[in-house]
Amino acid sequence: MTGILILVFIGLFLWLVNLQVLILSRDWPLILVFAGLINVLNMLKENKQHTIIDDLEIGKITVKEAEEKLKKTH
Repeated sequence: MTGILILVFIGLFLWLVNLQVLILSRDWPLILVFAGLINVLNMLKENKQHTIIDDLEIGKITVKEAEEKLKKTH
């Protein structure tokens, strides 16, 4: 999923450069900012999944509750 979003953003970025809405020599850092945001969002999602699994392991939630919560994270 992350790779797809990055490719879509790069395609959109290059299209806007072609239309001369953005200037490549000035606006290229936007690619890095967007890639960084996607990575942060993925890390937050993974952290939430690990929290659910940890709660399951210590008995805070049942297997059924863990399944439902994990489905919501996807």
